[in-house]
Amino acid sequence: MNPKSINLNLEKCISKDAYPAKAAYVGLAPPEKMDRGKENLRNSNTDCDIDVGELTYEPPRNGPTLWEIGIPDRTAAEFNVPDPNPMYINKLYVNHPDRFRQYGLWERYTDLYPDKDLVYTVGVSDYRKDWFYAQVTSRVFLCRRIGDNSYKSTTWQIKFNITTVDEGGTYTLRLALASAHNSELQVRVNDSDADPPLFSTGVIGADNAIARHGIHGIYWLFNVDIPAAQLMHGENTIYLTQAKSSSPFQGIMYDYIRLEGPSPINSYT
Repeated sequence: MNPKSINLNLEKCISKDAYPAKAAYVGLAPPEKMDRGKENLRNSNTDCDIDVGELTYEPPRNGPTLWEIGIPDRTAAEFNVPDPNPMYINKLYVNHPDRFRQYGLWERYTDLYPDKDLVYTVGVSDYRKDWFYAQVTSRVFLCRRIGDNSYKSTTWQIKFNITTVDEGGTYTLRLALASAHNSELQVRVNDSDADPPLFSTGVIGADNAIARHGIHGIYWLFNVDIPAAQLMHGENTIYLTQAKSSSPFQGIMYDYIRLEGPSPINSYT
């Protein structure tokens, strides 16, 4: 092996030369079932193209869209990426499309929401301006000394109206996450203190996208069934709580959120 063709990475020797594969598994699966997709073993010769045929992915859907937040592109780039703290500005990314490359953007959440967490009103708010790019922890200042602070969990609210609740159906909340790091997302509907919550992801994620100035990490998709009995005619509120709060880098980035009405086939009203 030519010594000039290798790199040292984390004490491992990695060759730039390609190692030819003799076979590969190909297939499609929903993001939440990546280990259960249909797979086919295809044998191949070195340096040849493989015709995998026509693969079609149909996104999950139970009913009509009542509202949505974001763009389903597996990143949080469309949301509000704030201006950086002047102390930390990286001039390479001033007036640059990758605004998220600035240092310390997670700290700006506390600056923008010092007293109350984010509240998003469907039909009034604009996710490009009113939805912070990451649901992070919030700083709690214990005294004026630099660095003497702790962190608390944050609860975001989505307010929306339903003119008529389909009493015989089940609503579906689709939560697509672009990133998660040592976080737990809890979902409550019309009761911010409900214990247990309607849904919890448990502790998920280790991609550290927030600390490394990224805008996406490993993708997650969660589907939450909301019984009609938990909804009201008129204004409703969904509470999204990121419950872990031991560090500033615990948090999630949303990719896309959608509320679906009951399936017309399964509706009994």
